[in-house]
Amino acid sequence: MYQVFTIDPGTAESVEQLGTKYKYWFKDPQGTHQLFKADSRGTGEDWAEKIACELAELLGVPHVHYELAFELNSERPGVICESCATGYTGLALGNQLLLSRDQAYPAGESNKYYRVRQHTVDAVAQVLNAIARPPDKWTRNMPSGLSSALDVFAGYVLLDAWIANQDRHHENWGALRMGTALYLAPSFDHGAAL
Repeated sequence: MYQVFTIDPGTAESVEQLGTKYKYWFKDPQGTHQLFKADSRGTGEDWAEKIACELAELLGVPHVHYELAFELNSERPGVICESCATGYTGLALGNQLLLSRDQAYPAGESNKYYRVRQHTVDAVAQVLNAIARPPDKWTRNMPSGLSSALDVFAGYVLLDAWIANQDRHHENWGALRMGTALYLAPSFDHGAAL
C-alpha cells in the first residue's frame, strides 16, 4: 500500500502552464520544489502515474518519482513529484530541442502536441545523439550497456509500449541543462498510461 499525501492548495507558489491538467508548484515542509498534478477528470491518471513510476523503477528506467496525493478541502486526487530540473539550470522540452535543430519546427504553436509531422523518429534521434544520457542521479538502477541518450530513450519508448502510454508528444520529454551541457531528462508524465 502506498502513502497518500495531503496537499494544501494555499501553499501553491505558481501554476504550471504546460499541459492541459490542473497543476501547480509548491514547496513541501522540507523546502523541496514539488508539483501537484490533479486527476480532475476522474480517469485514474493519478494511480496510472504511480504504477508507471513503480514499473519504471523495477526496470531501471530513469524516471521522475511520483507519490499519490489529494488536495485538502476539495479532496481532488492527484500525484506529486519533485522537479527533475532541481540543481540544473533548466529543462529544455523536446519541441525546443527540435526547434534548435530545425528552425521550421512548429514548436511554438499553442496546444499543438499531436500529429506534428516533424516530430519523427529520425529528428528525435538526431537531437538525442547530440546530448548526453541522464546524469548519474537518475541512472543508479539503469541496466548496464546503455551508453547514450538514444539508448536510454529507447527504454522510455519500450516502457511506453508496455504500459500503453499514448502521451509521448514533444513536450513530454526533454533535456536537463547544466551550463552549456545537455543531458536527457528522466522519463515523466505517464498519466495517460494503463
